[in-house]
Amino acid sequence: MFETAFLSGESDFFVGRRGRLKRYLVCAMEGYFPVVVKTGPQSLATIFRTAAPHVGIKGTLAVSLSTDSGKSWSDPVEIQPRWLDNRNPSFGINARGELLAGFWKAGLHGYVKQSDGCIEWDATDEERMNTVPAMFITRSADGCTWSEPTSYQSTLLTLASPYGRIISCPDGTLLMSVYGKPRTPMTDIRDICILLRSTDDGETWGDESLVAAGYNETSYAFTPDGRLLAAARSESGSVSILCSDDLGRSWSEPVTITRQGEHPADLTVLQSGAVQLTFGRRIRPLGCGVLLSDDNGRTWNHDREVLLAGDGIESVDLGYPSTVQLDDGTIVTLLYYASGSQMGSDSISGWGAISCQAIHYREEDIR
Repeated sequence: MFETAFLSGESDFFVGRRGRLKRYLVCAMEGYFPVVVKTGPQSLATIFRTAAPHVGIKGTLAVSLSTDSGKSWSDPVEIQPRWLDNRNPSFGINARGELLAGFWKAGLHGYVKQSDGCIEWDATDEERMNTVPAMFITRSADGCTWSEPTSYQSTLLTLASPYGRIISCPDGTLLMSVYGKPRTPMTDIRDICILLRSTDDGETWGDESLVAAGYNETSYAFTPDGRLLAAARSESGSVSILCSDDLGRSWSEPVTITRQGEHPADLTVLQSGAVQLTFGRRIRPLGCGVLLSDDNGRTWNHDREVLLAGDGIESVDLGYPSTVQLDDGTIVTLLYYASGSQMGSDSISGWGAISCQAIHYREEDIR
């Protein structure tokens, strides 16, 4: 007598509506890790990685500007010389209208020349990471000419990497998101995320505070009710929400709101008061997802999934969405593709396998 074994499980299904959204090319054959900021009613600035793929010693960062709501973009201006793997940007604007960029010079921390002459990433030199500051901050009045970068030595981190948009507190204090390896080792913890503060429009930074252990790339936004919200990427690859009622000095326990492979995220408060979470989708369909909260980040619309982009073709090296809303209500989300997209594979548009793209939509499109 044979017994039949049944294997069972559960999988997602989707019922919804399909639409079409406008997309515009920011740059082709480059554009990793974009961070976009609003510089005027219809003007934008973005920073992104150029000159190398996801990892590579010759890489650096470039800035591009738009004066027509992100439909067309200026030629990228590299803000640092190549060959020190300048990467992982944080980007913002101060009260004087100056652009601020924080970044990590990975070439000062983790590259060695191999026996065959190739220069490859190697993060085994603990002494160098503990003592050599490799995080830098620079500023610009026009996005084209940038100040000599100043180094920053973290008190909480050895390897300090910025992330996402620099934001302003109600009193004008600037907050920068930084993550990396804790200076004091923690059991079973690889990364911690922290906040840096500046009270002089970004000229000097410090006053660090811990946000969460076991998390890295983290976005922040102030909700309409005055809370500081954080969307933190866990070491397992999901995004969790935390909140603070004291401007980031203390935090609630993290609450996971995306699945593994849905990361990292960007927080945007819309004109309606809704909080929008835009996140990379490194599970198929590959691209970008959206969650909305109508109660200042306390609950999210998990019962109604929004796929803002799902046309990634090959690898999971994509996403890192960054989102702003213009004065006319248009929402602009920038993201990158490293291995092709629908637009990139189109023989007419020919945006290439690697590109940074701007998606335009309105809140009613994703409701």
